[in-house]
Amino acid sequence: MSSEVLKLTAQIVISHASMSELTPKELVEEIKDVYHLLTSLTSGGLAVPEARPAPTGVKEKEVEVSKKPAVPLDEIVRDDYVVCLVCGKKMRTLKAHLRKAHKLAPADYFRRYDLDPKKFPLVCKEYSEQRRKLAKEKGLGEKGFGRKKVAEVS
Repeated sequence: MSSEVLKLTAQIVISHASMSELTPKELVEEIKDVYHLLTSLTSGGLAVPEARPAPTGVKEKEVEVSKKPAVPLDEIVRDDYVVCLVCGKKMRTLKAHLRKAHKLAPADYFRRYDLDPKKFPLVCKEYSEQRRKLAKEKGLGEKGFGRKKVAEVS
């Protein structure tokens, strides 16, 4: 029975580790947690053990801040898409996706993955260029654009 639990533990941990980057210490802790949980479940104890407190007395939200993305950072902003570091989806824009799917504000997303907003935009280059051209065609950004409107109203 214990070899079966060990195999299941390995499968679960491998699956989780393939989706997220773990430090060696986190990996060892994960193996222990999963193994103990599976052995307690197979020995007839159906109660799930309580979650352990975060290491070194850190709050759970603070642990989330130090997450490392599973995707290399040089691959997340492309000409035709931007990769969401939370779920790995490729999209043209991420702001609405982060808010709706992950309940994250852009500032929280940047903080969670320790990203510089200037280096890692939430919009792909192609879409950004398309919007820039459209704004130029409408005359936005030209000197006096806002003043004309104010003068006409007065």
